[in-house]
Amino acid sequence: MNLDSDNSDFNKTLAPWIGRTAKILNMYISEVFLQNNIQVTKEQWIVLKILFEDNEPLIQNELAFITNRNKASLTRLINVMEKNNLVTRIPSKNDSRKNLIQITETGKLLFLKMKPLMLHTLEKMQQGITEEEKKIFFNVMTKIQFNLKKHTL
Repeated sequence: MNLDSDNSDFNKTLAPWIGRTAKILNMYISEVFLQNNIQVTKEQWIVLKILFEDNEPLIQNELAFITNRNKASLTRLINVMEKNNLVTRIPSKNDSRKNLIQITETGKLLFLKMKPLMLHTLEKMQQGITEEEKKIFFNVMTKIQFNLKKHTL
């Protein structure tokens, strides 16, 4: 493949395939939520999943790191989720500048309603893919992530 900037073919690289696949998956998840009358974004689902599975409040900065979101973006997301009674902020006893984010009972119930839908979605997504193909995929994605992190300023 020619990566000369004058006449390279970007469609023969991995980037557009990763981008298109992520976009299709996001659209599919949104459609599943819409069909089941669930007013939650994929990003909100991820926060609910982390808080539900961790089973303890998390410092907002830690949640930003775990979800790979910047602080401002996560703050906006938490504001919406708090408004919808899915999470609550708890001021830290040790540091008044920090908030702990905790899933509410409403958030837990919604997560439990969404969990089988997401598991079914993942099952559909991986249909026809062997365990060996998954291992290869994970290996390739790990290498891509390593390469990107290595060259990130």
